[in-house]
Amino acid sequence: MKYSNGECKVTTCIGSITFHVINISSDIEFVFFTGGFLKPCVLRRSNPLKFSTPNAPLYGHLSSIDSTGTSMRLTWISGDKKPQQLKYGNGKSQTSEVTTFSQDDMCSSIFVPSPAKDFGWHDPGFIHTAVMTGLQPSTTSYYKYGGDAVGWSDQIEFRTPPAGGSDELKFLVFGDMGKAPLDASVEHYIQPGSLSVVKGMVEELKNGNIDSIFHIGDIRYATGFLVEWEFFLHLISPLASKVSYMTVIGNHERDYEGSGSCYPGPDSGGECGVPYETYFPMPTAAKDKPWYSIEQGSVHFTVISTEHDWTENSEQYKWMKKDMASVDRAKTPWLIFTGHRPMYSSYLGLGSIDVNFRNIIEPVLLDNKVDLVRFGHIHNYERTCSIYNSQCMAMPTKDENGIDTYDNSNYKAPVQAIVGMAGFSLDKFSLLAAGWSLLRISEFGYVRAHATKDELMVEFVNSKTRTVMDSFRITKKQNILKSDNMN
Repeated sequence: MKYSNGECKVTTCIGSITFHVINISSDIEFVFFTGGFLKPCVLRRSNPLKFSTPNAPLYGHLSSIDSTGTSMRLTWISGDKKPQQLKYGNGKSQTSEVTTFSQDDMCSSIFVPSPAKDFGWHDPGFIHTAVMTGLQPSTTSYYKYGGDAVGWSDQIEFRTPPAGGSDELKFLVFGDMGKAPLDASVEHYIQPGSLSVVKGMVEELKNGNIDSIFHIGDIRYATGFLVEWEFFLHLISPLASKVSYMTVIGNHERDYEGSGSCYPGPDSGGECGVPYETYFPMPTAAKDKPWYSIEQGSVHFTVISTEHDWTENSEQYKWMKKDMASVDRAKTPWLIFTGHRPMYSSYLGLGSIDVNFRNIIEPVLLDNKVDLVRFGHIHNYERTCSIYNSQCMAMPTKDENGIDTYDNSNYKAPVQAIVGMAGFSLDKFSLLAAGWSLLRISEFGYVRAHATKDELMVEFVNSKTRTVMDSFRITKKQNILKSDNMN
């Protein structure tokens, strides 16, 4: 190929290339071009290609709707807007509710034009949801979804989470995963660690080490290129179709100039939370109020949005204070607080920490004796001492196996951990670090946790080597819990 007098001149040649394609319901075309994106020279364009089953039910993923472990929501997509069926257990069935979103629901501005409103738009088809009821906690069962007219999914084995207040929970937690292509494609955003992380977590699932999963913000990084949500749903299907996949909103799902988000950057590409909340309905109070709490096993999870107003007079602030104050620590001794943007980080990148957020929210955590705080946003792993106001209020001690152990029977302050190392290109640490930072790892991986009534065991697993690179315990005596609950 060469340009002659501003025109593209093509020399014929022969070659081949292989693409990984998934069913996105709508037609696709292949365009072979060179010359770069700014001045492309189109060499060949295919005719529109149709999928043989554009209305097929696809990419079902589970989430919990309450703390009982007896009900679970399944969400899937299809090119057909007619309600479909979710069949499960011994002959039970539920009819789906159907929704979608349009370009009119996307954000844009005259100052920052959004891809979601324009060249990044992709018709999502229709999103179906149905709730399975009458399940038993911590139990394996089966489901399939679809209908005779559109076809049925495979029969899928899944596991319900343990009920809140029961003795034990095994869960995975990570942030900032996204996806990477399974071919030689170049995308606008590639998260190189995502494939090894998903592969590692699938192995955990096969080994019986998972009751539920928590993905804490920056879910896909579609940022206005809507078709990438479907590639992400395809990627996580081996996990999210089998156990509860709980999510937290991040800046790349919500933020956009003039949209009402706390931070004004264009990070969502104009999505403004709409695709996220449609694909991942959580047990929230209302649309665009993506905070919630849920109990599984011995843990109470308080989940907030760092992208929505968290100041003292806000609805979210009042909610989180009330939620944490209401926790029955005899029932769920562990209180874990979760959001996307962190309070502490040794990474010195621009905008990594909002001191106002820390100053306002951290006293609430201390007042309610939060045990563990989990954040993402920074693309590495970091663990603190028991920290408050940038000071170590207590340090862990080594147990007989050399594992750092925090004794919360004599509570001083929360332990905080950044777990944003699940996919996006890693943030490297500087050589200098504050005394409150006990461990810093810049490797891809995920966190594996095991909570009983007396102990919360947390491990960071390197997804490439499957080795444990950090482990710590938080312990608490039950008689202390009973005493605290009576006061």
